Amino acid sequence: MGVKRRVDSIKELNKKKSNEQLAKENEQLRGKIASLEGQLEDTQMALCDVYELLVGGEV
Repeated sequence: MGVKRRVDSIKELNKKKSNEQLAKENEQLRGKIASLEGQLEDTQMALCDVYELLVGGEV
């Protein structure tokens, strides 16, 4: 039983990204973050509604 090496993953780590590639990746990540922030806010509001129902308040 020998150790298997992933040569392709090592090559991938050694690649350098251009500034344009990094900028594009950053924009994609910002979009994902904005989407997740919106989903988190919706979840928080839903939890507030559930809490109000549990304590007998009106929604």
